[in-house]
Amino acid sequence: MTIAIRYQTRNGNTQAFAEQIAAVAGVPAQSIDTPVEQADTLFFGGGTYFMKPDKTASAFMKNLDATKVKQIALFTTSGGPEMVSDKALTKIADEKGIPVIGHFHQVMGGKGMKIIGSAGGKLKDEQIQLVKEFAQKMLAQKMLAQ
Repeated sequence: MTIAIRYQTRNGNTQAFAEQIAAVAGVPAQSIDTPVEQADTLFFGGGTYFMKPDKTASAFMKNLDATKVKQIALFTTSGGPEMVSDKALTKIADEKGIPVIGHFHQVMGGKGMKIIGSAGGKLKDEQIQLVKEFAQKMLAQKMLAQ
């Protein structure tokens, strides 16, 4: 089973979650600048900005090759309680014929916004536990499907 982890981040929050997933999956978390060569499961994460996924995250999803990626586990962050990025990114995956097997979303409450000068990427213990549980669940789901 090949696993890849890609993320888009502006302030470090989504990268921090990607790194926790990487610790569970045993593969490196890489930015969307790194192409996906092949993945049975792609963990893909991005931020929500003004109730939409980042344009680069959407472009990454639109450029995925459905012959190289079998399924996607999405993880997203936002400053508010909306999960619109999950829905928008899932729609793109559906249009490409790539199933999304799960979603993980965390509200960061503006943590890491450059406007207010704070740095992102510092996760609480409970957030670390939740994202690791998500990664374990997604990996177990794939193993059962094989």
